[in-house]
Amino acid sequence: SAGEKETALTVAMDCEMVGVGPKGEDSIVARVSIVNQFGKCVYDKYVKPTEEVTDYRTAVSGIRPENVKTAVLPFSGTPYPAQCHL
Repeated sequence: SAGEKETALTVAMDCEMVGVGPKGEDSIVARVSIVNQFGKCVYDKYVKPTEEVTDYRTAVSGIRPENVKTAVLPFSGTPYPAQCHL
Protein backbone atom coordinates (compact mmCIF):
# COMPACT_ATOMS: atom_id res chain seq x y z
CA SER A 1 0.00 0.00 0.00
CA ALA A 2 1.02 3.64 -0.38
CA GLY A 3 1.63 3.99 3.36
CA GLU A 4 4.04 1.05 3.55
CA LYS A 5 7.71 1.83 3.66
CA GLU A 6 9.67 0.19 0.86
CA THR A 7 13.03 -1.27 1.77
CA ALA A 8 15.73 -2.01 -0.73
CA LEU A 9 18.10 -4.83 0.05
CA THR A 10 21.68 -3.73 -0.26
CA VAL A 11 24.50 -6.23 -0.48
CA ALA A 12 28.25 -6.00 -0.94
CA MET A 13 30.33 -8.70 -2.58
CA ASP A 14 34.05 -9.34 -2.18
CA CYS A 15 36.16 -11.85 -4.04
CA GLU A 16 39.57 -13.03 -2.91
CA MET A 17 41.95 -13.90 -5.69
CA VAL A 18 44.95 -16.21 -5.95
CA GLY A 19 47.71 -16.21 -8.55
CA VAL A 20 47.95 -18.66 -11.44
CA GLY A 21 50.34 -19.01 -14.33
CA PRO A 22 54.03 -18.12 -14.39
CA LYS A 23 55.01 -16.33 -11.17
CA GLY A 24 51.33 -16.14 -10.16
CA GLU A 25 50.84 -13.03 -12.29
CA ASP A 26 47.34 -13.93 -13.48
CA SER A 27 44.41 -13.98 -11.06
CA ILE A 28 41.58 -16.41 -10.45
CA VAL A 29 38.81 -16.23 -7.86
CA ALA A 30 39.28 -18.40 -4.76
CA ARG A 31 36.61 -17.08 -2.38
CA VAL A 32 33.31 -15.24 -2.75
CA SER A 33 31.73 -13.43 0.22
CA ILE A 34 28.51 -11.40 0.36
CA VAL A 35 27.24 -9.29 3.27
CA ASN A 36 23.91 -7.51 3.60
CA GLN A 37 23.29 -3.88 4.58
CA PHE A 38 23.56 -4.83 8.25
CA GLY A 39 27.00 -6.39 7.82
CA LYS A 40 25.66 -9.93 8.20
CA CYS A 41 27.43 -12.49 6.04
CA VAL A 42 24.83 -14.10 3.77
CA TYR A 43 27.24 -16.06 1.55
CA ASP A 44 30.85 -17.17 2.01
CA LYS A 45 32.31 -19.95 -0.13
CA TYR A 46 35.71 -21.05 -1.35
CA VAL A 47 35.93 -21.72 -5.07
CA LYS A 48 37.71 -24.71 -6.61
CA PRO A 49 40.40 -23.34 -8.94
CA THR A 50 40.30 -24.39 -12.57
CA GLU A 51 44.04 -23.84 -12.95
CA GLU A 52 47.07 -24.70 -10.83
CA VAL A 53 47.56 -22.07 -8.14
CA THR A 54 51.13 -20.76 -8.19
CA ASP A 55 50.74 -17.98 -5.59
CA TYR A 56 48.15 -18.09 -2.83
CA ARG A 57 48.86 -14.46 -1.87
CA THR A 58 48.06 -15.53 1.70
CA ALA A 59 49.35 -12.30 3.27
CA VAL A 60 46.71 -10.37 1.30
CA SER A 61 43.99 -12.91 0.49
CA GLY A 62 44.08 -15.05 3.62
CA ILE A 63 43.73 -18.06 1.30
CA ARG A 64 45.75 -21.17 2.11
CA PRO A 65 46.15 -24.35 0.02
CA GLU A 66 43.83 -26.34 2.31
CA ASN A 67 41.02 -23.83 1.72
CA VAL A 68 40.76 -24.43 -2.02
CA LYS A 69 41.69 -28.13 -1.90
CA THR A 70 38.45 -28.85 -0.06
CA ALA A 71 36.35 -26.36 -2.03
CA VAL A 72 33.39 -27.93 -3.77
CA LEU A 73 32.11 -24.86 -5.59
CA PRO A 74 33.44 -24.91 -9.17
CA PHE A 75 34.14 -21.64 -10.91
CA SER A 76 32.08 -21.03 -14.05
CA GLY A 77 31.82 -17.29 -14.49
CA THR A 78 29.77 -15.97 -11.57
CA PRO A 79 29.12 -18.79 -9.11
CA TYR A 80 25.38 -19.54 -9.44
CA PRO A 81 24.65 -19.81 -5.70
CA ALA A 82 26.05 -16.30 -5.23
CA GLN A 83 23.65 -14.97 -7.89
CA CYS A 84 20.75 -15.92 -5.62
CA HIS A 85 21.90 -13.20 -3.21
CA LEU A 86 22.30 -10.46 -5.81
